[in-house]
Amino acid sequence: MNKRTVSIGAKDFDIKLDGEFAEYFDACFKESFGTNQKIQTKELLWAFVQKCYDTYLQNAELKKLLEKLEKL
Repeated sequence: MNKRTVSIGAKDFDIKLDGEFAEYFDACFKESFGTNQKIQTKELLWAFVQKCYDTYLQNAELKKLLEKLEKL
């Protein structure tokens, strides 16, 4: 288990992560917030909206691929 501490606003949160997901989380966190471990609530909200949009686009692409596969 790897522990990460993230400060949101004025409060610290400890997150315990395992294995490959810990590495993936670190990369995603760095992509969204850089090396800054203290983030503002507004930044967190924006990052969440961006991740939701990314997921939406991925799901739309997966749906298109599945439809193509079903036609084969």
